Amino acid sequence: MNNIGGAARTADSLISSQVKAGYKVSTVVLTYLDSLWAVDFKAAKQVIIMRVAGSQFYIGGAIHQILIAKKLSKVINNLKPDLIICHTAFITKLYYISQFIPGSLSIPYISYIHTDYIAESQVKVKTDSIKAAIQNLSISIDSWINLAAIKQASGLVFVCKTLAQRFLQLGLTHPRIAISYNPAIPDLNNPPLNSTAKSWLNNPELITFVCAARFHYQKDHKTLLKAFAKASEAYSNIRLILLGDGDLETDIQALANSLGIRHIVLFTGSVPNPRAYFSLSRAVILASHFEGFGMVIVEAVASGVTFIASDCPVGPREISEVLECGTLVPPSDVNALAAAIIDCVKTPQQKIDRSEQIAQFFSEPSCANQLESLIQQVIYR
Repeated sequence: MNNIGGAARTADSLISSQVKAGYKVSTVVLTYLDSLWAVDFKAAKQVIIMRVAGSQFYIGGAIHQILIAKKLSKVINNLKPDLIICHTAFITKLYYISQFIPGSLSIPYISYIHTDYIAESQVKVKTDSIKAAIQNLSISIDSWINLAAIKQASGLVFVCKTLAQRFLQLGLTHPRIAISYNPAIPDLNNPPLNSTAKSWLNNPELITFVCAARFHYQKDHKTLLKAFAKASEAYSNIRLILLGDGDLETDIQALANSLGIRHIVLFTGSVPNPRAYFSLSRAVILASHFEGFGMVIVEAVASGVTFIASDCPVGPREISEVLECGTLVPPSDVNALAAAIIDCVKTPQQKIDRSEQIAQFFSEPSCANQLESLIQQVIYR
């Protein structure tokens, strides 16, 4: 998997659809998000890069966020758009803050929520007393501002029903809410597979699994590797291909070494054609602590294979129910994940055909139509 996030790919797809529908779309990208938003947005009328340092976004950096909001206000004033679509709760918050800056234009906005930031904020809590008190207070204030920004939006889009329910449990009520699953976008190009991966995937004597996820705490590669090590004790012919990169990659490689499974785990780095790997695998595994949705497992099913995923608060269970396939295990449960891998090895491989459901729920037109309907409601409210 390349390092472009699912939210960015969805935004790019939506922009292309909106331009085809006759809208003039300008895109503003913060450089802090470049690692996950490294998209050209070629369909946009113009792409504006706001260059800001990543250090300005630490928890509690309220002053820095105000400064960024001030820059954003200037950009918005120059563009004078009829409507703003804020992809992610974080961008929604920045635009909300910018509206309090004198001279800022007040423009209706739609907040497009791609992630479970409720779970994300809980991860960052410190345990030592003074830092914990400061950070917990900061998180509380930040969450309050996030919720206020979302409530103030003219419309809300959630990438799944479960995510919307999470926000409703916080007391969020809104007259214009849309549920729009992210589209399963095909690989745009198909270069050759990594040579080792190709030899594993095409070897009938081996059973190869694939995980496509950036190396981040959220994705819980530690549980995955420990479970895979346990499963390999029963089946020495299993292999694991890890697609992606990230800050924790070196740590995960070290863990693979310490578990004695480095020879059966392949780190490929980012790849632009993950589906080519999916389609030849026994199954795709996603062991996340939390997800915004877990689009990678939809793409696995669209590639014709099943998946094993953690039953985290948002995403995988809803996908499993919609597509009527997949195996769910409790998050962070090494034994349960190992057992699921072993069960998958024992089960003869079958190609999954869920093309009708993919077309109905996860196509680019379906996603674009949901947003278009909400835009019309906001414009003609």
